[in-house]
Amino acid sequence: MSNKKTFLAVNFGCRVNMAEINQWSQTLIDQGFIPVDKNPNLIIINTCAITKKGELESIRKVRTLHQQYPLAKIIVTGCADLEKIKKIDNVEIINNKEKGDLLKKLNSLYTPKIKDKFTKSKRYLLKVQSGCTQFCSYCIVPFKRKELFSLPIKEAIKTVQKVVNNGYQEIIITGVNLNQYKYGFSNLIEKLLKETNIKLISFGSIPLNCIDDKFINLLKDKEFKKRISHFLHIPLQSGSDKILKLMKRPYTNKEIKETFSKLKKIPNITFGTDIIVAFPTETQKDFQDTYQLCKKIDFKKIHCFRYSPRPNTQASLLFKKSTQITTKETKERSIKIRSLNKQ
Repeated sequence: MSNKKTFLAVNFGCRVNMAEINQWSQTLIDQGFIPVDKNPNLIIINTCAITKKGELESIRKVRTLHQQYPLAKIIVTGCADLEKIKKIDNVEIINNKEKGDLLKKLNSLYTPKIKDKFTKSKRYLLKVQSGCTQFCSYCIVPFKRKELFSLPIKEAIKTVQKVVNNGYQEIIITGVNLNQYKYGFSNLIEKLLKETNIKLISFGSIPLNCIDDKFINLLKDKEFKKRISHFLHIPLQSGSDKILKLMKRPYTNKEIKETFSKLKKIPNITFGTDIIVAFPTETQKDFQDTYQLCKKIDFKKIHCFRYSPRPNTQASLLFKKSTQITTKETKERSIKIRSLNKQ
């Protein structure tokens, strides 16, 4: 193994995780470490548990890299059940609370030296929020990341000004639950447009309830509209009022239609969404409500997930008690939703 201090950063899951691994990578670079693809002295792995498949892949990667580089120190963090790998030699576990406390001490800034896939296209992941206490009934995230963090707007402005100086042309606003950004989502976007020269602001995803009149007016504004992405990924999960209530989503089918009705008046705007099919007790009628809503909105891109029970969630208890939807029916519903993709 080389005497140089080298590291490999591996990420699973959301863009918040990506932004965090970038912050961490920058800190290591500042300490004299060199990012490499092979033979690292140090490996950092940020795991995901949003689905069972994602969690299994995360844990498998830890074991694979340990076998491949048995002398490397491995730091593992994130949302996966890390008890499964705590006995592996040279593995240090940092839980999400510890990771959150560490990242708060780090500057939100990173530089092109980290060489992530977004930097190649001059796009910067700006994490402005972390944590969630909403407890949607299917979601494991509040059990894993309940500590709330919001980047102050002044700090966001300073970071973006430096980002522009480093050659980035686009920032991607990311957060675990932007509904819980305590300084106001549309206030943040307005200030970034007015007080920085960033060419484009785009978004990982935007909760429906973040889309208020101020945000819609910014999308229409003659001065600003070319600097805000007109592709909005708005995760809905369902179009059935019954299922939305069981999911504990904070809106109804009617409210979804009202918001999209306002948005569709803006020229050249397109949409993406996330949909969960075969949620416990979802009937054909419930599914048709979702299908017809997606068809009416005319999404450009739909990420369709088959319901995956996650430990300790209310939906997992409902899943055990209810008649389970067959694999065949689940697959058919998934195919029907995906057939609506325009891309």
